[in-house]
Amino acid sequence: MKLTLTVALCVLCSGLSLAQTAPGKSELDRASIQPDVQRLTDVVNEAVTSAGGDLNRTQAHWVIAFSTGHYKADPLGAQAARELATQFIHANAIAGDRVTGRAWEMNLWEYRNPTGLTLQIGTDAAADKARVSNIWPTTPAVGSVGGHDTERAAVALQKEFGNDASTILIMLTNTAASVGGAGSKLLGTNAPAYQALLKDWTRISGTQDGATVNLPYVVKTPTGDVQSQMQAVVFVPKTFTGAGLTDGTRTAQLEAPETPAKPEPKSGGGNAGLFVLALLGLAALGAVAWKFLGGSGGGGKGSLRVGDTSFSLKELPNGRPFCVIAGPGFTPEDDLPVIPVQGLPATRVAELSKAGKEIKVRGVSEDIQLSSVAGRVVVGSTATIPLRLDQPDAPLEFSGEVKGPGGVPREITRTVNVSYMQGEL
Repeated sequence: MKLTLTVALCVLCSGLSLAQTAPGKSELDRASIQPDVQRLTDVVNEAVTSAGGDLNRTQAHWVIAFSTGHYKADPLGAQAARELATQFIHANAIAGDRVTGRAWEMNLWEYRNPTGLTLQIGTDAAADKARVSNIWPTTPAVGSVGGHDTERAAVALQKEFGNDASTILIMLTNTAASVGGAGSKLLGTNAPAYQALLKDWTRISGTQDGATVNLPYVVKTPTGDVQSQMQAVVFVPKTFTGAGLTDGTRTAQLEAPETPAKPEPKSGGGNAGLFVLALLGLAALGAVAWKFLGGSGGGGKGSLRVGDTSFSLKELPNGRPFCVIAGPGFTPEDDLPVIPVQGLPATRVAELSKAGKEIKVRGVSEDIQLSSVAGRVVVGSTATIPLRLDQPDAPLEFSGEVKGPGGVPREITRTVNVSYMQGEL
């Protein structure tokens, strides 16, 4: 019986692995991020120690800022940055810490209300850290022209968080060197504002191009693994001070089990108990494999987030629109939920519908076109998004012409993010 269970479990696991890797599709190797987490952790610990702090005995405010100018052209690079940030917080944050997300290109930009982008880690640290990925940016700035100004963004972040001596600022980017967007002017390291920042904060040196640490990762492609890289720029206060920990050191809290250990089974019933547990594990794996091998799949469980609105997939009709994208003030005659996008005209611009294990996006406006989905150019007016957990968030980009002041036409570009999340609403 032991051999039979082992073989069955291996078959299910193999099937699950094959089901999760779609042929012809590039995807991030999440495991390749794990060494980066340790590299960044080591750098941060050393920096705090050099600033007179002891991260093992004090609380911290983790501020992670993402350069997003390349997100449209490099969605997997964007996913890699978010994955690194999430794994890093899971590995380092404890109860009492705070985590804040920010986004920057030529300067900071607000992807959501900043007051909702700080997460306080409470006594149930595991549950709080499970929500941390929700505060990271997923799209470029509205009207983004690409590029990023590392020094200008650092100055803005120092103004916001400079009075908090427990702040650890980590800026994640495709390249630490500032890259000017169209028509922009870079601040530069000699600017008085940036030099004033360095009087209070230390930029941790590392590479010749201004990064603190290089963070390589792997993208799996149909033709083999491709090595890619992001960079981190770390700033800490000249003197790091945080509130002292009262429930043991950071190391002890991170190593503590998240749930109490289960008591050992009593003698006499051990074999039967192990058999039942094995069957339960087999059933659970079977359910997961059924999901990916053609059962309910992403078609019925989980939630879909469009902009700032979430939908339960099991409640969505199949083959019929479940929401529309339009400018503020639009009221559809069919009473469908509206995803309002500032800057779009108050007319129906696009419709989203569920088609099996995909989301179909159809542009319906003559003036505003669905121009790209997840960085891929849309031919025609329709595109689909697969409901897969390993699929990066999918920014929908709309572009076209609207009438400005005095009726003068002007070109606009607007982005709406779509993401699929596991679990019920």
